[in-house]
Amino acid sequence: MTEESGRSALDLRALEVLKAIGKTLSQMTLYSASHPAVRGLMADSVRLLGEVLSQCGGAVSYSVDNDKLIANGRVIGQAEQVPNSVLALFKRFKLSSITFRPGVTEDEMASLCRLASMKPEALKGVAPLEHLTSSGVKNITLNEAVYAKVEGEAAPPPETVVQGAAAPAAPAEVAAAPAPQAADLLSLIEAQTLEKMIAALVSYAVRDPGQQVAVMQTVLKRIESDLEGRVQEATREITFQRNVFQNEATRTQAVLGQVAEGVVVVDEQGKVLMMNPEAEDLFEAQLASAAGKALPDLVKKEEHLMALSKEIATPRERVIGKEVDVVSTDDAMRTLRSSTVLVQNEAGKPVGVVSAITDKAKHRELEKMERAFVAHVTHELRAPLSAIHAALEILNDSVGEKLEGEDKKMMTSALSNSDRLADLITSILDFSKLEAGQMEVFPKPVNAERIAHEAVESMRPWAQKREVPLRLEVQSGLPMVTADLSRSLQVMVNLISNAIKFSPKGRDITVKVATGGESARHFVVYCVQDVGPGIPKDQQARVFEKFVQIAAGERHVGGTGLGLAIAKAFVHMQKGQMWLESEPGKGARFYFSLPIYVPPKEEEEAAKAAPKKLPWWKRLFGIK
Repeated sequence: MTEESGRSALDLRALEVLKAIGKTLSQMTLYSASHPAVRGLMADSVRLLGEVLSQCGGAVSYSVDNDKLIANGRVIGQAEQVPNSVLALFKRFKLSSITFRPGVTEDEMASLCRLASMKPEALKGVAPLEHLTSSGVKNITLNEAVYAKVEGEAAPPPETVVQGAAAPAAPAEVAAAPAPQAADLLSLIEAQTLEKMIAALVSYAVRDPGQQVAVMQTVLKRIESDLEGRVQEATREITFQRNVFQNEATRTQAVLGQVAEGVVVVDEQGKVLMMNPEAEDLFEAQLASAAGKALPDLVKKEEHLMALSKEIATPRERVIGKEVDVVSTDDAMRTLRSSTVLVQNEAGKPVGVVSAITDKAKHRELEKMERAFVAHVTHELRAPLSAIHAALEILNDSVGEKLEGEDKKMMTSALSNSDRLADLITSILDFSKLEAGQMEVFPKPVNAERIAHEAVESMRPWAQKREVPLRLEVQSGLPMVTADLSRSLQVMVNLISNAIKFSPKGRDITVKVATGGESARHFVVYCVQDVGPGIPKDQQARVFEKFVQIAAGERHVGGTGLGLAIAKAFVHMQKGQMWLESEPGKGARFYFSLPIYVPPKEEEEAAKAAPKKLPWWKRLFGIK
């Protein structure tokens, strides 16, 4: 093996040492220095370094010069061949070189890696070399770069070759030139443009006017060529870095594009501009309602994890910070983070993501499947049930009067149960539509008293059958409300029905309608009050949940547990509120509010402009 080939092999081995150290530093962004994976990489680094030290017969000193890696004065490779963590080590501590001497141990290498991975706040006031020395490191030396400014010395002028012209005067001849001419030249070129300075120098050095033009052109071409080469050399690294950044951005965008289907576009203040359908489904909000809102306002902390950069704009004049706003609950953050794994390369750059379906995601998917199944089954049940109920009514009309005793009870029970089953299916369908966002209300001006009056009258026969007095109290002069009459009646009927079920015989149920107090002065408030067993305070929050029925004393009342959930949803869709007040043994008071109707300005102006209608007797006698 020749000496040259031996050196090439040594150079490759020296380069492998830097790669191994870079891998160790990259792993330390994930694990501590004592982790088995880190210790294994550290052992490989020390082993490779020992081989290099034994071959070079002494210490090995690594340095970085622009994009070149140098070991003991020899170029061993390019900076792009090693992980960025190695280059960051030189840049972070402003090192001119790192020297390793024979006998480097794993503990010493661990001390170097720990120093390189320390956070910026922990490094304040820490001298790298002193830190290693205090850790007992003897065979690794960090050599810091030192810059000195030398004053009073001018850089020697570059050698200039002029083709086709007389050679420039020797230094002795220049020194012998008359002092006044040199002084005149300095004053001539002072504060001049580069081109004028060169022209002055050429005219000073070349006496022949014909040759001055040729020399001037040659000098300018040489300067232009030299400047172009220097600019290319200076910008080559910038070009490389730009390509690296573009490639990393393209790779990251490609990875995220495969993982995430939803896309949200925000402005520099983080307000929503655009959302695709997948994002609308995630946030359960349409673009029309979400546009212009701050993205954190759409995030449900219990279900979502939002990480949004504090600085969305990308200014050119400064470097933006790394601060990120995180919105989520601790449980949701823990669940979502633990189900996502970031894949990095040896340089610590993201190249992929691995995710697992979380319990919350599974739950939402199962809820969708449940809603679809319930909707399908209830639709399939409605048709045969309608046929059964119609057949029972026909049978009852034809032979009902002839039935007696148990037969009569059986027919009545069949009709009653078919009605109950129809109500159950209707409730399930209504709630499925509500959850799917397919239920609509159509508010318009409605007489506030009419809602309560029609509901009370429709429920009065049942209340009388149950021997429960039903009273209505209405404030005089009530304003109109903005409401969907059929949905509001459904809400009122549901509340009165519950009150009848839970009220003892002979105890009054009172329905009240009045304008709201100070906190609800723009609403009309409806109240259904009973004197039944009441609802415990710890159970009141669950009353409006779906499929929930609260125990009412010793009485068992059948039902789906959907009525109050549907009623509350209908009230909220009409921009009202629903709540309850109750104490065990003292009954319950269910309230809901509907907004007072505010006529449009055009309608108010038309009413003012319309002539006032006079009573008939004034019109009869022509009295105005």
